[in-house]
Formats: sequence, structure tokens, C-alpha cells
Amino acid sequence: MKTTSSLLFSLLIIMPGMAAAQSKHQQEAQAINDAKVTLAQAVQTAESETGAKAVEVDFDRENNVWSYEVTTLKPGTKYELVIDANTGQVISRKEEQKQ
Repeated sequence: MKTTSSLLFSLLIIMPGMAAAQSKHQQEAQAINDAKVTLAQAVQTAESETGAKAVEVDFDRENNVWSYEVTTLKPGTKYELVIDANTGQVISRKEEQKQ
């Protein structure tokens, strides 16, 4: 009986965390489906802005704004652009020179 109680208690502790994680994934999936700017458009914008090739894209919400963070590379330079998923505007741009 003690083993069953311990297992049940463990599940009650773990389950809310799993539900919250699933909810975050569901929110992210809904947001990407509702976004006016596609992933392909965000990549195209980043590549056009930097003259470099996209190597990584992340979709996330920051300050209640869903956006794509696109990393592009060209010899000697790495760029990170944040692109608003609803307007397509570049929110921020970082450039790092590599030697």
C-alpha cells in the first residue's frame, strides 16, 4: 500500500508540470498556425537583410510578441535577427564578427 501511495503522490507532483509543458507547446503550435508571417518568409527576410544563409530558426514569445529568431552565417560573420511573426518587421538584429 505504501508503494502505491508513493507512486500516486509522485504522479500528482509530476502531472501538473507535464500539463503546463503540454499547454505551452499547444500555445506555441496555435501561435505558429495563426502567424501572418511564415517560417519561410522569416528566413527570406533574414537572409535578405544580412546577405547570409540561415542556419537556425527558433519560434518563441517575448514581451507578449510571437517572433522568429533567425541565425544566419557568412564567412566571418554571424547574425541573429528577431522577426515579428505577425508583421514581418525586424525587431532586433545582432551581428558578431568571427576571426
